[in-house]
Amino acid sequence: GINAEYGKQWYQRRVRGVLNYYTNYYYKSNLSCSMAENGDPETPGTPETTSPPAVKKPEKKVVSDKISVVLRNVGNAPILQKQRYNVDKNKTVQWMSNWIREKLKMPQNENVILYISQHFAPPLDQHVGNLYECFGTNDKLVVQYSTQPAWG
Repeated sequence: GINAEYGKQWYQRRVRGVLNYYTNYYYKSNLSCSMAENGDPETPGTPETTSPPAVKKPEKKVVSDKISVVLRNVGNAPILQKQRYNVDKNKTVQWMSNWIREKLKMPQNENVILYISQHFAPPLDQHVGNLYECFGTNDKLVVQYSTQPAWG
């Protein structure tokens, strides 16, 4: 009846309006003062051959000097109350090991061994930023710490 006809007309007007919007947007963005090599102005494409403009994804907010480090205990190592820290990427593994020892209030003579990917201990002079670039996942570096050797 009347409602079905009105709905059909409304839908047609809506589709025309959306197409006109994208067509006008395309023409406005492509009507720069460009000339072809032969001197003739370039003609923009027809609406049938053009596609709507691509939607840009929002860029991630990147903090360049700090990286997110998640610390997980292994074996009989004490658990830290806070497990996620932002660490300067120029810090070394030696610094991080000493820092964790201070957080756990352990004596200086006890070792804290750090592991990446649950199977290897990085060299003490390695920078945390390099480890993040190679082994970081989901915008964080997961580091396991232990007081005794683990994973060979």
